[in-house]
Amino acid sequence: MILYRCTQSKWWKDLSGQGAFLYGGRWNSKGRHAIYTSESNLLAVLEVAVRIPLTKISADYIMVSIVVPDSPKIFIPKLSKHWNTNKNYAQSVGDNFLKANEFLLMKVPSALMNNTFNYLINPNHKDLNNVKVEKKQPLVFDERLIKMMNQK
Repeated sequence: MILYRCTQSKWWKDLSGQGAFLYGGRWNSKGRHAIYTSESNLLAVLEVAVRIPLTKISADYIMVSIVVPDSPKIFIPKLSKHWNTNKNYAQSVGDNFLKANEFLLMKVPSALMNNTFNYLINPNHKDLNNVKVEKKQPLVFDERLIKMMNQK
C-alpha cells in the first residue's frame, strides 16, 4: 500500500508524528503523535492547500511516498453523521485509535470531498518499523491552478 504526504522539505523522512503532537489535527488532540497521509498525492496537496497558499507549498513542501507493509490491519471507525463539523468528536475518535495502539492505520474520510480518504498512521505501533519513506518529489503546479487558488 502506498500513501502520500505533503510536507515541508526538512521533515520529509520524519515519521515521528511530532507536528501532530505539537499542534493537534482533525483526528488527534495536542499531545498525541500521529502521521497524516492520503490515498492520493492530489488529496495530500489539497489537505495542505486549504491552510497554506499554493505558492508557499510549491516553494517549501514536497510530496513523499510512504510504503506500508502488505495487508496491514486498518481501523475504519463508524462515524457519526456530523463528524466533520464536530472537532472534539473527530479528535476523540483519533485519540482512542492512537491510545488503543491495536492498528497501524486508521482510514478516515476527507472533509474536502466525499469518497476520498486519508489515513492516520500510529507512530507508536509495533509495525511502524516496516513503514518506509520511499521517495520524495518536488511539487510543481500549473499556473492556472495557482491563479485559481489565489482568488480565494
